[in-house]
Amino acid sequence: MGKSADSLKGGKRMQTALAYEDAKGMAESKDSQVRLSLANRKDIQPEILYYLADDDDASVRQAIASNDLTPKQADLLLAKDNDSQVRMELAEKIGKLAPELDHKTQRKAYDFVIKTLEILIEDQQDKIREIIADSVKELDTIPVSIVRRLASDEVESVASPVLQSSPILTDEDLLKIIWDGVRGSRLKAISRRSNLGEKITDAIVETNDHDAIAAMLDNQSAQIREETLDQLVEQAPSVQAWHEPLVKRPKLSPLSLKRLAGFVAETLLENLLDRPDMDPEVSTAIGLEVRKRMEVNNVLQEDIASEDVKAIETEVEKLYKSGKLTEDLITTRLHCGDREFAIHALAKVAELPPLVARRMILSRAAKTVVALVWKAGFSMELANIVQLRLAGIPPQQSIKADENGDAPISDKELDWQVTLYIDDSE
Repeated sequence: MGKSADSLKGGKRMQTALAYEDAKGMAESKDSQVRLSLANRKDIQPEILYYLADDDDASVRQAIASNDLTPKQADLLLAKDNDSQVRMELAEKIGKLAPELDHKTQRKAYDFVIKTLEILIEDQQDKIREIIADSVKELDTIPVSIVRRLASDEVESVASPVLQSSPILTDEDLLKIIWDGVRGSRLKAISRRSNLGEKITDAIVETNDHDAIAAMLDNQSAQIREETLDQLVEQAPSVQAWHEPLVKRPKLSPLSLKRLAGFVAETLLENLLDRPDMDPEVSTAIGLEVRKRMEVNNVLQEDIASEDVKAIETEVEKLYKSGKLTEDLITTRLHCGDREFAIHALAKVAELPPLVARRMILSRAAKTVVALVWKAGFSMELANIVQLRLAGIPPQQSIKADENGDAPISDKELDWQVTLYIDDSE
């Protein structure tokens, strides 16, 4: 029986090694399919692959470009190939190879890879430069000249990965790029770099690029001077994109915290109050600002006839005196949509004026609403219903009971929340 081109070993089909003369004959075949099959082999001699790197058929050269066994000298030739797909295949391979090369122990191979990279980063095809940029963006063994060339590329998808991640770029490199006028996605990429220094963050602020500044503010590892943050807070009322990252920014001055409370959306105010670095004086000032804004927007008033209010107050007083103003009753009335009854009932049991209870409900701040129910001595089960049905707080933003069924907030904090909504005259 004749020996087949393939044999079985260990249950897997394995190629039979070709003799050099046989491989040479196939390389000189006029049949491009024969040459292509040879170019795809993983057991072929390097000189045969080098010979095929100059093949007339582009598909053969593509196979040579992607073959890991192709000698580095051939890769250098293929980097200048007139077929873009050949160069694309080569870029993919070189991109995977570059991180594995050690310039100290594999000096010759490393030098050829670097020479190939230097050709590919000048390629007219954007995609080829993108592949290289993505491959070397985190390497610290690539010559700085290559990294700088990629970083200055006019195509954002080429420059951005390197600008954001390359450990080779120094502060001086980044400052020069910023001062040379980089903007848009490329400046945003710099804004997202880990551990940005104050010189860089100041330079980004000077560009007045709102999107890049927003990305920088959102970058918690970026070092930003307190004076710079104060400056941004002053400009922020008209720049919506800065509001949330500023609220979450660490080490804001008390003045900036108070200013933020004056213009950020209500949904961000609770985040502001929850900051771990918030001192009581600033918290009180922010709470008063919240009330001020509510009053300006007339959110404390509802169009309820005085006779209706009187009837509700009479009913609540009667139920309270008879001991029937219970959690179950308030829950039932809430499920029936009786909002005014619930507000007056909570106010009565909590020994608060109805206006204060209304303020707390209409704050739509989960912690404040829980504090009202806590003040009345009711459970977190009712607090959850009040958050959802009375205050209209979305489920994902509501406060849930802890494992013991209690509020996951200290009594001191809950009491402070109540005090915040009480006027001295009330």
